[in-house]
Amino acid sequence: MSRFLFLLLTVALSAQPRLTPEEERGRQIYEKGTSPSGGIIEASIAGDARVPGSVLPCVNCHGADGAGRAEGGVVPSVINWNALTKPYAAPQPGGRTHPPYSERLLTRAVTMGTDPAGNSLNAAMPRFRLSLADASDLVAYVKRLGDAIDPGVTAETVRLGVLTAPRQAVRAAGPFNELLAYFARVNAGGGIFGRRVELSFLELPVDASLRAGAVREFLGAGQVFAVVGDFTGAESELAAAMRDTATPAIAAFAPFPATASPLNRYVFYLNGGLAGELQALVDFAAKRFPATEIVASDTGISADAAKWLAGNIRIGDGAPGAAYWLRPELQGAERFPVLLIPGSLCDCTSFPRDTKVFVAPPQIASARDRVFASAAIVTEAFRLAGRDLSRAGFIAALESFRDVRTNLQGPISFGPSRRVGMDGSGIHPVSGSIPMK
Repeated sequence: MSRFLFLLLTVALSAQPRLTPEEERGRQIYEKGTSPSGGIIEASIAGDARVPGSVLPCVNCHGADGAGRAEGGVVPSVINWNALTKPYAAPQPGGRTHPPYSERLLTRAVTMGTDPAGNSLNAAMPRFRLSLADASDLVAYVKRLGDAIDPGVTAETVRLGVLTAPRQAVRAAGPFNELLAYFARVNAGGGIFGRRVELSFLELPVDASLRAGAVREFLGAGQVFAVVGDFTGAESELAAAMRDTATPAIAAFAPFPATASPLNRYVFYLNGGLAGELQALVDFAAKRFPATEIVASDTGISADAAKWLAGNIRIGDGAPGAAYWLRPELQGAERFPVLLIPGSLCDCTSFPRDTKVFVAPPQIASARDRVFASAAIVTEAFRLAGRDLSRAGFIAALESFRDVRTNLQGPISFGPSRRVGMDGSGIHPVSGSIPMK
């Protein structure tokens, strides 16, 4: 690209007007299916019972740019304002034609399911119940689909937020310090489609209950496009912050990934974390050791693991024949004939004699491996998203990952309904005096 054309692009991007308050409210309705006023938005499909609008937000089918994406045999219409208001009868998916939309006719389509010609829209298109004010805000935002610029990206730069654990700020010794060198090399090679990757660091508060608030403030003030970092100790709260601010994130550290339904489409995890190891042990023990006991410390990650187990297993009656061992030390373990140990919680190199030990080893060995894998994943997603970088394109790029190789032992795969890159954990039997790691 010539310098003249590049300057024109830079001016065009910097001159792009930000969303008005009305359009910002409409964006929330479009992307989250919730009303900024606190009112109720409901949706139904083909006359079924109404569900909260958050279950069926517009963005799920039509995409962040309104271009739509085919899924399950359904081809959503393109709904950017230019396509909706073409002055001629454009053919639609399914062969329908209709005159141009107006603001009133678009509201009717959203609420009643009919196009400007009075044809019924596809049965898969939800019908929404929303207030006149919310309908007006939604239409205002639809007019901006495809031309609103996401935070943290310009023609020359893209800003990546980095969340570090307490006392691991950028100039301190810590795994995320490696990102500076990694992206310095990327930038020295021309960046990604000519954009330099800038890093903005946030050291999380020691008090886990304060982390989500700190992150929300960081995202609001820092113009961050996406995030990579440590979610340990506040996985659900930080995932909610990413969802509420529509910020894509790679959780490099997350012992308990927030993967419960409904899917949080913004947060991607390298693996199943400690919860994945525990689940592998639970599945392994289900038919082999019906009477089990949980042995854990009272605080820290050990206590968190015990809480997770208590909510996911039923302790059998009778004398314990096995123990889920969640302590780093093994004092007292000899009283159990069987130990079930998540590898992330034990650095033990030997075990009690005559004890059967089954270990779910960590899929990712070191913090450095996690950081480098996260950086590689972000870089590849930037590349796949293309020159016209957007958060929606970035998420779609991540969802396209199939057996992508990084520095990790196993490949990374994501998808529209998959947010854990490396799934599953094998069980290794070990015996006394045999090293675990």
